[in-house]
Amino acid sequence: MKVKIKTLTPIHIGTGKKLSSLEFIKNYRVNYDKLFDLVAEEKQDEFFNWIDQDPQLTVSDIQKKFNIKTQNIISKCGLYSFSGSFPRDLNEGIKDSAYKLFVPGSSLKGSLRTALLYKALKAKSYTSFLSTFLDELKSKGQNCRGNKNKVKDLLKNSDDKLEKEVFICGVEKEKDGEIKKVFDDQKFDLLKLVRVSDSSSVSTDDDGEITELQVYALKKVPAHKPFKTYTESIKQNVDLEFDISIDIEFLKKAKIELNNPLSDLGKKYFIGIEEKLKNLFDIDIKNDAEFLEDKIVKTIIDTWIDFGKAVSNLEKNWIDSINTRGNANTTSLNKLYKSTNKLKVGFGTGFSGMTILSLLLSEETLKQKAFEFYKSVGIGFHNSSNSQLNINEFPFTRKYSNNQNIYGGFGWVNIIENSDNSSFDPIEALKQKYKVTETKKK
Repeated sequence: MKVKIKTLTPIHIGTGKKLSSLEFIKNYRVNYDKLFDLVAEEKQDEFFNWIDQDPQLTVSDIQKKFNIKTQNIISKCGLYSFSGSFPRDLNEGIKDSAYKLFVPGSSLKGSLRTALLYKALKAKSYTSFLSTFLDELKSKGQNCRGNKNKVKDLLKNSDDKLEKEVFICGVEKEKDGEIKKVFDDQKFDLLKLVRVSDSSSVSTDDDGEITELQVYALKKVPAHKPFKTYTESIKQNVDLEFDISIDIEFLKKAKIELNNPLSDLGKKYFIGIEEKLKNLFDIDIKNDAEFLEDKIVKTIIDTWIDFGKAVSNLEKNWIDSINTRGNANTTSLNKLYKSTNKLKVGFGTGFSGMTILSLLLSEETLKQKAFEFYKSVGIGFHNSSNSQLNINEFPFTRKYSNNQNIYGGFGWVNIIENSDNSSFDPIEALKQKYKVTETKKK
């Protein structure tokens, strides 16, 4: 099923590579191999002699040295161009083989995964689990304080535990000479039932930009730190489309097996499948008359939007705090947070968008336990002075786009419609195409 989204703000999905401003000329990124070929065509000996001197190989240096016209470099060696400029390193955005920007399915599914975690763990039946989970984290965290690698491993292991609890069904395996139920086999991960494609690609020249991001911290007045970062981004107001599909055949077969008293499904493997499917996708695997992909995808999208709303509310509260402390112009942010049907994806999603923090903050007991854990590992202390920060302001920094000192959101998209037209009438479509009108009966 096709899903259409529109970028509400710039979004960036990075490759992990930093680009230098030296690789660009007039906002065009240059292919150095093609540039070398261009120079060597006419001045090969001179070019290689110059290379042997180990010069700084910037596009501008090569252009000046060999008197090459800018337009010649752009037409023969340019890969793509961006609106905007940057003074230093630029975070490269992911592109397809034609150098067009897109959002990978893995990024979309990663965002969806967090939303589904939020949905499942929000159930009252998980309150006790989360309380115990946070107590255990606090106990383990006290042994990790001051060691960033240990804290990182602890957070990764805690995330794995939540994933096992919500997504992975159990299977009986022999361990230490006895049969045990384990919930760590990725083959029984129910998120595999959902397939998310890459988005459609868009022109980098027309729909891309270099976005300047400002990192804000509440303890600063004005409310930001003295550094910026730059990204190759998809502009706001750009339409993208991707597919979400569901493994309906698996659901049909699972229903047959679960209703067969002699089957081991649900008993020896895929243990817990009924409860997990209900919590994640509102599927009653044994009793639903049929499994409709459109209906399941709608549930998924509603979950995504619900989580986006929770993250939006957290960010709005944070911005309201900034408004009382600094002079940042946040008019566009206030408009953004009032919009509906939105979610976050990619770079700049932040701690609140990548975790179930919004859920933990919604219940006072869980909130206090979460904050106690953060304190136990040293989260909440200023790195330079080791002075304690106000944990109620956590996360302490956020990234926002900076356009002439008007600070806007980053990483937000709007689900604007389901591209499949379920009410499509082929006869009516033909009438419209050929301007056919019905004659009224007298």
